[in-house]
Amino acid sequence: MKIQSLAIIFVIIILPISILLSEYTQALITTVSLQTSYNSSLISATYDAVVAYQLNSINDSSTDITNSKIRDIEASANTFLTSIGNQFKMSGESSKAINEYVPAIVFTMYDGYYIYSPYENDISDIYSPDANPDASYIDGERLDGLKPYVYYSCRYTRPGGVDVVITYSLDNYITIQGYVGPGNYWNKSGYFLDKVSLDGSGNVTYDGIPIDRSEGALTEQIYDPDRPLAENPVTYKYAKINGTKYYLDETDPSNPQVFYIQNGEKNYSPSKSELDYYKGIIENNTSAYEYYRNAAEFREEVRNVLGDLTFDNAVDENDANIDVNGFNGTDKIFDDSNGDAEEESSNFTTHRTAVIRYTIEKNLSIAIANYDQKFGGSTSFSMPNLSEEDWYKIINQTSVITFLQGLPMGTKIYNGYAVITNDTNKDVVTNDSIYIVTSGDNTYHRLDETDLENSSGFMGYLNIDFEKRTNDNTNYYYSRPETASYTSIVNQTGTSPIEGDIYQYLQGKTALAKAYYTALGRERYSMFRVSGGITIYPTGP
Repeated sequence: MKIQSLAIIFVIIILPISILLSEYTQALITTVSLQTSYNSSLISATYDAVVAYQLNSINDSSTDITNSKIRDIEASANTFLTSIGNQFKMSGESSKAINEYVPAIVFTMYDGYYIYSPYENDISDIYSPDANPDASYIDGERLDGLKPYVYYSCRYTRPGGVDVVITYSLDNYITIQGYVGPGNYWNKSGYFLDKVSLDGSGNVTYDGIPIDRSEGALTEQIYDPDRPLAENPVTYKYAKINGTKYYLDETDPSNPQVFYIQNGEKNYSPSKSELDYYKGIIENNTSAYEYYRNAAEFREEVRNVLGDLTFDNAVDENDANIDVNGFNGTDKIFDDSNGDAEEESSNFTTHRTAVIRYTIEKNLSIAIANYDQKFGGSTSFSMPNLSEEDWYKIINQTSVITFLQGLPMGTKIYNGYAVITNDTNKDVVTNDSIYIVTSGDNTYHRLDETDLENSSGFMGYLNIDFEKRTNDNTNYYYSRPETASYTSIVNQTGTSPIEGDIYQYLQGKTALAKAYYTALGRERYSMFRVSGGITIYPTGP
C-alpha cells in the first residue's frame, strides 16, 4: 500500500478522534470553570446573608425576642436569594429562576436551627380554590419560608424509670426535661463544667483561677435619645440581664433612674422596688461568680442523678438505639475519664457535637428530599457530604449553610454548598468572643496576641461591644472607647493562634486568665436564654 493511502487512512481515523478529544477537553475546562464560578457566587451570596444578619441583629435592641430573631433571619435569607440572583446577573422577577436551584438555607443558632426552604401552600381545607380569585395566597403555590425551630435535642431511656430529653447548645449549656426516676420529673438547665471548684465557704475557682464575687460596676457609652446630639454618646454604668442591658442614670444624684433602650426609646423602671433591684446589680455585678457557682452545683446534681447515662441510652423517635458514631458505646456522657467536659476529647463534648450533627443532617436531608419530590422535576436534589472542617465550624459557632443544586455545568450537574460562620452575634459566647482591654494603652486585643500577658490592667468584654452602632442609621457611635490593637485586631499579624486547648495556652498567665474567665462567665450568665421552649429569666424583685 502506498504511503499516500496510509496517510489518508490515518487522517480518516485520527481526525475524528482528535476532534472528539478536543471537544471533551474543552467540555472539562468549561466544567471546571463553571464550578469555580458557581462556588464563588455561592460563597459571596452566603457571606452577604451573614453580614445582613449581623447588621440587623447587632443594632436591634429587641433582637433577643423570638419574633425579632425570625424577622432578622428571614431578611438574611432574602438577602441571600437576591444576592445569588445578582451573582448570576439576574434581577427582579428573573432572579426567581435561580432560586429554583436553592433547596434549603440553614441558620444554625445557639441551641437549635432554622431551615429556610420552599414549601407548597395548602389552603384547600380552609378555602375553596375559587372562593376568592383576588386572594393573596393561592392553593398549591410555591412559597419560601422558615420551618419550625429544631432544637439540638436527644431522648434517653434506661432501666430505673429514666426517660429524659436533653437539649444541647454550642457551648456547655444543657436543659434536661423528663423523668429521672419513678415520679421524679426534672426540668433543669445549666452549664455543665468540670474545671470549676466550689469550697464550703462559697469561694469559686475555675481552672485554678479564683473568681471574685463581684466585679463592681461596668460602664459603656450609648446613644441617649433624650440627650442632644452634641452630648452623645453618654457613659453610663450598666449590667446585662437576660440579654438586656440596664443603665443607671445618676445625672440627678437625689433621683437616680434605671432604664433600658428598646426600639430607640428609653424605658424606665416603673417602681422603686425594681429600681433598687437593678441598681444593686449594676453597682455590684456578680454575674461571673454566679455563672461558675451555679455550674459547680449543677454539675454535681447531674452527676448524682444521671451520672450513669451512657451513649447507647440515646434512642430515636421509634425507641430504637441510634447507631451513629458518638451515640453507640458504654461511655458515660457526664464522666470525665476522657477529659474535662470543656475539652474536645471529653465524653460530654464528643456526644454533644454528635447530637448537633445528627439533628442537622437528619432534618436537612428530609427537607432537601421533600424539595426534590415536590419541586425537583427531572433534577436530582440530595444532601451533599459536608467536610469535617465545615462540620467543625457549624458545631462551634452560629452559621449560615446554603445549598445550590441542579445547575448544568458542562459534563456535570452542580451540587454545591457553602458554610459561613457568624462570629459577630449576640446568640452565643464562644472562646473567641472575648476581647481583652489593657488600661495602660487603652486598647483592646485578641486573646492570642503575642506577649499580651506582659501588658497590665486586663479587663475582658464581648467582641460585639466594640462594633460600630447606630441609633437611627444616621448617628453612629461606639459602645466602648478603646482603640483596636493594630497587631491583633487590624491586621492580625502579631498573633499566635491557639491550637485547640485554650486552657493550656493560659497556663502561667494568671492575670490574663482571670480577666478572660471572668468576662466569659459574665457574658454567658447574662445571655438571653430559651431552652427546650422555656424562657429562662433571672430572679426579679
